[in-house]
Amino acid sequence: MGRIWNLVSTEARIELRERFALAGILLYVLSSSFIVFSIWRQLPAREWGLTFWVIFLFSSLMAVLKTFGRESEGRYFYYYTLYHPLELFAAKVLYNAVLLIFIFFSLWFVLFVMAGNHMVRGWWFLVTGLIASVGLSILLTLISSIAIKTQQNASMTAILALPLMIPILINLLRLTSYSLGTTPDQNPWNEVTLLASIVSLVTAMSLWLFPYLWRS
Repeated sequence: MGRIWNLVSTEARIELRERFALAGILLYVLSSSFIVFSIWRQLPAREWGLTFWVIFLFSSLMAVLKTFGRESEGRYFYYYTLYHPLELFAAKVLYNAVLLIFIFFSLWFVLFVMAGNHMVRGWWFLVTGLIASVGLSILLTLISSIAIKTQQNASMTAILALPLMIPILINLLRLTSYSLGTTPDQNPWNEVTLLASIVSLVTAMSLWLFPYLWRS
């Protein structure tokens, strides 16, 4: 576990050295929210939830896009001699999950200031956001590791990620509708179970595929 934390701290130091990347993500969140609010002026509850997750998904894509693209090839050879592939993958996922949770709360705050808070069940929305952050972190980290093998990292990440994010988005919207009180469904556990199953499937696939990707 200590080796994983060493890798996470290295990721954090790199991020702090390149503060423009994090600032760019925050600027994207702020500008997207402002544009949507300027167009709608008032966001009803359903539109609030849809706007939140669309902005969050694209912000997550931007945040995780650089996961395997900012280290030099020499550093990867250095990591290859020191760490097991799953240790590196776990560190990347953990760091990206923290980053996505930060984006989640930042976006929630920005939309709260601009469009108000329509949440009826705030704790459910919080749980939904945490599961989404972890699940997207695993999925996008795996896709980023695949896309880095090509010469078109940014475009390949988007092409591979967007279709796979649709099932997650559907479940997120259903759970958000329950959190907003805009659905008659009073049993959200089915959606939580389905979302957790998708995340578990992605996790298992990642743990199986990443060592082969790393060796290549």
